Amino acid sequence: MHRSSSTSFVTAVTFTLLCTLSASLPAQQVGLLVGGTFSQLHGLNGVNSENRTGTLFGGALTLPFGRTWSVQPEVLFTNKGSKFNTGGGGQTNVRLDYLDIPVLLRYDVAGGTTLSPHLYAGPAVSYRVGCNVKVSGSGIPNTSSDCGRNNFDLKTFDWGAVVGGGVDLSLGGFGVTGGARYGVGFADINNANTPTLSQRIHNGTFAVYAGLLFGHR
Repeated sequence: MHRSSSTSFVTAVTFTLLCTLSASLPAQQVGLLVGGTFSQLHGLNGVNSENRTGTLFGGALTLPFGRTWSVQPEVLFTNKGSKFNTGGGGQTNVRLDYLDIPVLLRYDVAGGTTLSPHLYAGPAVSYRVGCNVKVSGSGIPNTSSDCGRNNFDLKTFDWGAVVGGGVDLSLGGFGVTGGARYGVGFADINNANTPTLSQRIHNGTFAVYAGLLFGHR
């Protein structure tokens, strides 16, 4: 799936889901989020890897069931992956695009106030919608192609957990938010069994984000 098609699909799913849920609930708050990601594939023994930067965007629906507690389902388009140094000045950049759906339990430290710090944690499922491998370096022809052409076979589904926190600033029926989180994949996403790719591989992604809030809690 091309990046533009993936983006359009995620945007449509996000707004359809959030609008459908918010229309039927008396107390809720919709958030539109955008941010940056710093990700790495863990478990590749003997491989010199480092974080790759990417983006995150999507929506969240906060459903309070008390003064300080809420359930917060989200739909997010998230860039993950890693950079690998291949020696001789070469570098391989593996970009993985996921549709993440976390369902978070949220605790507001000062519920009902204008400035509301909060913490959250919960499970997440992920569906991979894109995979690209880019090779570059001194004296190496720059190439970019999908993972299948590079024998980098990864599973489509992942599952894991998200933990993080942030601060909401409420301005009546409108507000702003910002925060940071870490998501870890528990599934082994490696679908290959080759001498160079035989280890258990899982995702790890740190993200910072900001967003707009609509509605009341």
